[in-house]
Amino acid sequence: MNESAHDHAGEPTGLGAGLHAIWQTYHEANEAIQAMPDLGSAYESATGLAVAMRQMADTAALTRARMAARIRDAEGLSLAGLAAKLGMSKARADQLLKAARSG
Repeated sequence: MNESAHDHAGEPTGLGAGLHAIWQTYHEANEAIQAMPDLGSAYESATGLAVAMRQMADTAALTRARMAARIRDAEGLSLAGLAAKLGMSKARADQLLKAARSG
């Protein structure tokens, strides 16, 4: 996985470029909200931004859980083996697998 690859101009590429674009879009939205003269509208916009970011985080967490399950299946790992591979406790690995099954 090459998440931090950059092109010849130093710009991120691949997944890194996507994450950079998300952060950039977030900062632009945040700055626009901060600059809104109507504080009530700014509050509503901030709430919408928070809800959208939470939904993206939840979806990303489910993707992560599904990737853990795919690793376990592809490599035929036990729960302990998966936990060791991912650098987490067996309890946390089990939580990920349960999330993958229920999501």
